Amino acid sequence: MRKWAWFGGVVAVGIVLMLTVAGVLTGLHTANTDEQTVYIPPQSSVRSSIDLVHQACTFPTPRLVSLTGRLIARVHQRTVQAGWYRFPAHSTQWDVLVGLFSGSSRPTVRVTIPEGLTYREIASLLSTRIEVDSAAFVQWCEDDQTLSSYGLSQKTSPTMEGYLMPDTYDFFWRMDASEVGDRLAREWQQRHQDSVPSYRELILASIVQAEAVNTAEMPRIAGVYTNRLKRGMTLAADPTVQYGLGDRRRLLYRDLAVDTPWNTYLHTGLPPTPINNPGEDAIRAARHPEVHDYLYFVARGDASGNHRFASNDRAHAENVRAYRRARARSK
Repeated sequence: MRKWAWFGGVVAVGIVLMLTVAGVLTGLHTANTDEQTVYIPPQSSVRSSIDLVHQACTFPTPRLVSLTGRLIARVHQRTVQAGWYRFPAHSTQWDVLVGLFSGSSRPTVRVTIPEGLTYREIASLLSTRIEVDSAAFVQWCEDDQTLSSYGLSQKTSPTMEGYLMPDTYDFFWRMDASEVGDRLAREWQQRHQDSVPSYRELILASIVQAEAVNTAEMPRIAGVYTNRLKRGMTLAADPTVQYGLGDRRRLLYRDLAVDTPWNTYLHTGLPPTPINNPGEDAIRAARHPEVHDYLYFVARGDASGNHRFASNDRAHAENVRAYRRARARSK
């Protein structure tokens, strides 16, 4: 009986201590009067992570917070995730611990990456939306180690262009550039694990993505380029010229004479790389182009975003005149 009485006393004391600690942690607030941003480096220990937060927020009982944090880590086998955290003004010490171990204090941002952006444009978008280091993201896309990790080679695929999946993602704020890149590349691999497009199909898909406004026209546009390739004609695709110039601006006639590997007015065949990161519809169109005899297309010049197609020079010239008339009427 004495043994059980002693055990019951220990449990009671333990419960009292736990309630006391919980009361102290939830009853006392940090001293920060403004929201604080704290960066926890990779592989940081629980103690060092809590010390970093204490430097920014100032715990009333830092030793108790550190001890409780280490106990939580040991009992629940949890670690503190690396990354950026935000702690509101006058958070309770318990709220800080919960935010650290659950990751709830790591702010997330929903980001939509549209189809047809280049990896450099994606870098700029990520920098604006979640403050990712854009230079680091570009470097990741061009790094030999990155390419080899995804089964690519500098000789055939000098960058990750074409292999980043457009979609809507939830990213941690100020997420490491390589983590973001891996997320996009892994998503691309997962979407195409059953049927991987060839590099030529990916290049064609990127041109189709850049030219088509409406998804329904993608197979027909892909068919036009397929026919021109079969005949040995130049593709004469404006977006490839823009990519070579590194500028999406409206082209001038003199731009068509600038000799870059991507200028499909000067060079026959496909350009050496994709010119953007196409979506699934464009890739599907490139793999299964519509069968027809069209060799040309030009925008209708209206709000539909559709094109007129032609199989000979004369019909194409008439379509171009129709486009110019439509544009004149819209001014």
